Amino acid sequence: MFYRDNKSINLIRRYQFMKTSIIFCSILFLLSSCEVKEQAEQLKALEVCTYEIESVDSAYLANVDLNQLVTGGGFNLLKAPQIAFAYLNQKMPLRGIVNLKIINPGQEDAGINKFEYKVFVKSTELFTGLIDQKINIKANGGSTVIPVRQEKDIYQLISNPGNQQAVTDFLSDTTEKTVPVTFKIKPYFLIGSKEIAYPDYITIEEKLSNTTLISYLKKAY
Repeated sequence: MFYRDNKSINLIRRYQFMKTSIIFCSILFLLSSCEVKEQAEQLKALEVCTYEIESVDSAYLANVDLNQLVTGGGFNLLKAPQIAFAYLNQKMPLRGIVNLKIINPGQEDAGINKFEYKVFVKSTELFTGLIDQKINIKANGGSTVIPVRQEKDIYQLISNPGNQQAVTDFLSDTTEKTVPVTFKIKPYFLIGSKEIAYPDYITIEEKLSNTTLISYLKKAY
C-alpha cells in the first residue's frame, strides 16, 4: 500500500485548488469576454443609428417659456421683465426636456447601459449630463425616445453681445438657417456588477434649423 505524508497531501490539495481556481477564472474571463463582445457589438450598432429631436416638452429661460419670446417681429431675449431682472442679477437659468429619438436602420440590435453626454452648439459646450438607464433599439428600423433633461445657467454665454445677436438673428430670420449641433456620448460597459467607461466619446454631428427649433417650442405649449 502507498502512503502519503501530510506534506504531500497538502501539496496535492493546493495543486487541485489552484487548478480549480484557474479553470474558474478562465470561465469567468470567457463569460466576461462574451459579455463585453455582445455589448461592443451593440455599441457598434449604436454608432450607425440616426438621431433626431422628437419634441421639446418644456423650455424655460429664467422661468419664462421661450415661446413667449418668439413674436412676429422676431426674438427678444429681454422682452419679459423676469428675464431682464435675471439678466441684471447675472443669472440666466435655462432648463427643459428634449426628447431625443434614436432610430436603428442596421441589422443588429443597438444598446447601451448608460452614458454621459455633452451637447455643443458650434464649438460652444452648452449642456452636460448623464442618462442612467438601459437603452435598447431593435434592428431594422426600431426606435426609442429618450427624454434628456437640461438645466444650466447660461448667463456667461448670453451676456456676450455677439452671442445675443446671433441667437436673435437665428430665431428671427424668416428664411431657413441651420446651426451645427454636436452630441458626444461616453458609454459604460457592464461586466457583472462593475461599470467600465468607454475610453472615448462617440461623436454625433447634426444640424438644427431655426424653423424646426421654433416649431418645437410652439408644440411644447
